Amino acid sequence: MTKRQFVGLAVMILILAFSTIAVSAASRTVNIRIEGMTSEKSAASVEEKLKATEGVEEARVSFRTKTAWIKYDDQKTSVPKLREVINSTGFKASD
Repeated sequence: MTKRQFVGLAVMILILAFSTIAVSAASRTVNIRIEGMTSEKSAASVEEKLKATEGVEEARVSFRTKTAWIKYDDQKTSVPKLREVINSTGFKASD
């Protein structure tokens, strides 16, 4: 392998490495207000459903503050999808 071929191969490897990094998923967090929860059990139910959702890395739902804190992979799910999940539990994700 000549020096020129080696440099060309090294450049290609670097380009591939950087493009892979750019395409990789980013973890994001969101806080969503939830209306209609009446107990800690309600909050636990919503939290369980969120944690079972593809792309959700962590979820914490507070009955006291009526909010969900969610850490998610933005390549696998989105805020509108997370709102749908909350709404499917019988409670309402509000703006």
